[in-house]
Amino acid sequence: MHTDDEVACRSYTHARRYPWVIGRIGGWQLPTQLTLAHVAAMGAALGVLVATRALWAHLPRVANLAVEVTLPGLAAWSVRHVRMEGRSPLRAMAGMVSFLATPRLGRLHGRPYRDTPPVLVRNRIFVAGNGHVDRACHR
Repeated sequence: MHTDDEVACRSYTHARRYPWVIGRIGGWQLPTQLTLAHVAAMGAALGVLVATRALWAHLPRVANLAVEVTLPGLAAWSVRHVRMEGRSPLRAMAGMVSFLATPRLGRLHGRPYRDTPPVLVRNRIFVAGNGHVDRACHR
């Protein structure tokens, strides 16, 4: 039990320091844990390889298979420790999308702020002078 001068508290920052990991897919356990950045890098590399297969796939079948397995693996390995402003690539991309989706002048009361358009003033002002310049006006 706690006395009056003790405060019971817990810190859960340890769980926030590590990214979400994928360890099992369809009941099959992966040889290593993957983050969403790993999966995205592997998918992007594999997509580029499949789309450009006519350009590079002039090797024997086993060598082509080795390229299709090795390059996505290297792409996933390369994003393992990538940090942009202390954030993972996925969070950095989400921040960039949020920045680009924000209105140019910001928001006011939840709506995009718009400057009021300039209005032409049609009033005329006539200033009569006595011919000399007052020194107090030119500071």
